[in-house]
Amino acid sequence: MSIHAAGYERQSAARANKSEASPATQRAANKGEADRRKAAGADLHWVGHYEDIGISAFSGKERPAYERLLKDCRAGRVNMLIVYYISRLSRMEPLDAIPVVTELLNLGVTIVSVTEGEFRKGNLMDLIHLIMRLDAAHNESKNRSAAVYGAKQLAKEAGGYIGGTAPYGRDLTPETRYTPDGRPIVVQTLTTRPDEADVIRDVWALIKHHKENPAPPKPGEGRVVPGSIGWITAMLNRDGVPTRGASKGKAHANSGWRANTLTRILKDPTLAGYRTEAVYKLREDGTRTNTVAEYRIVRDEHGEPVTAWEPILAPADWWQLQEWIKVRSSRKWDGTSRNLLTSIGLLHCECGRSMKSSAAVRSDVRQSMYRCSRPTGMEIPGQHKGTSAVSQPLLDDYVARRIFAIIGAAEDDDDASLILQEAQKRFGESTEAPETAQERAALVADRADAARALETLYDMQPSYMGNEIGRRRFAKAVSDQEARMEAAEERIAALAAMDTPELPIASWLERDTYGEDDGDSIGPGTWWAKANLSARRELVKLFITRVVVRKAETRERAVRGKAWKGDRVVITWAAEGLADEERDQVA
Repeated sequence: MSIHAAGYERQSAARANKSEASPATQRAANKGEADRRKAAGADLHWVGHYEDIGISAFSGKERPAYERLLKDCRAGRVNMLIVYYISRLSRMEPLDAIPVVTELLNLGVTIVSVTEGEFRKGNLMDLIHLIMRLDAAHNESKNRSAAVYGAKQLAKEAGGYIGGTAPYGRDLTPETRYTPDGRPIVVQTLTTRPDEADVIRDVWALIKHHKENPAPPKPGEGRVVPGSIGWITAMLNRDGVPTRGASKGKAHANSGWRANTLTRILKDPTLAGYRTEAVYKLREDGTRTNTVAEYRIVRDEHGEPVTAWEPILAPADWWQLQEWIKVRSSRKWDGTSRNLLTSIGLLHCECGRSMKSSAAVRSDVRQSMYRCSRPTGMEIPGQHKGTSAVSQPLLDDYVARRIFAIIGAAEDDDDASLILQEAQKRFGESTEAPETAQERAALVADRADAARALETLYDMQPSYMGNEIGRRRFAKAVSDQEARMEAAEERIAALAAMDTPELPIASWLERDTYGEDDGDSIGPGTWWAKANLSARRELVKLFITRVVVRKAETRERAVRGKAWKGDRVVITWAAEGLADEERDQVA
């Protein structure tokens, strides 16, 4: 029978040092094994290589090349599978891996390990040997994972850096420290890398200079604002300042600076010498993934940041830099855009997609519109047919009038008062110092983590109830998590009670005296009429959480002299304890 052989290669991560039987090594060995068999007289035809790089066989994640290989085996296109180690095939629990392996053997596929031998159907010892190799591979991964986690925890407790590669401006330096019981442990610490640290300091000096001495763009520079991230990025590239990748070797020798990369570097708390901890992204069910979302500042029992490394920027300067990063995008092109709602993430179509700004020509008149972002021509059962659009000026006017109706009714209407209270809370948070904002975010995350831990404990409660020791451990674990939640809530309340500026309601309601007051809250002479786009957006974000637009049943036309009722619009107001449908009835 003709042999149709294929090689399968896998590596959990693309390693910088090309270690642990790199894909190239595996490819050469697998193809070499096929060539050796053909040279020995086998009727062998080489099908090709199937490769999964950067995917662990222990994680359970889908491996596209592996799935394609199984499909080709089932179709009879492959009847010999060659791997370097059996562990390249699977590191799952043997009970999970055996059904796949048994299926392959039953299909007549011979499994060949370049380093461990051949396994085929009909030989019981081959099957037993294969199961033993699968079990050894799984236990090796499980023990390695536990050892790595234990080593990281020990290094963390000893004050070492466990964030992976050193961030820009730093080098990793080994240092011997001691555990509480006196055992020596070598940990990695962050030390300052002078050349990169100087780049960071120069960037901050440029930002600070242009922040204090703003200058308009020069002729020929387009819309690039001097002192902006884009301007500094272009300057770094023009001056030939090497990136971390360019300075490390051939793989990134030609890499250049990008605005998002520079922003990420400047937001790193280790620049101020602060210790950080990884915050991981969560799945929809609330369980943690292995993907790092951000690095959060570690704080002591008093809420103060823990300093662990020599600062590259003085902490006060770093916090100023964070405030600048926070506000620069909203102020960069202040007044140049006419879109009130699409830039602040509040406007959505009834189908759940966001709405975007566009223009339409009707009766030879160009009209600004908000339009559903669903791709043209896409039809989804249960959703609106065709596109959904609404007049931008009419919707902006409607939303503004609803907000000012809330402001005017706050003294006499309980629901309007609740909305105003939430607006006051948001106003305080938007004007607080960046240090306070960061602490608040850390506390909210800690409270949420404690809540998830409690849910997990209650799900596992039956397993604790078998004896007195288990019941005591359960009660202690619940008490600890409840104490975490209580401490976080108390500190959040304390932050909320700190002195914050009052809502400038009097200024919002103030108007110039151009004759008699016609009662128009957003007409000529009012705060709204005189405010720039940035100020209007900030006001909207204080009062509104979401705006949803339904598709019009008939083509909408502006009727001169008649107010638009806005019956297509559902507004979710900012008010805790007030249901969405109740919020929309206010004003």
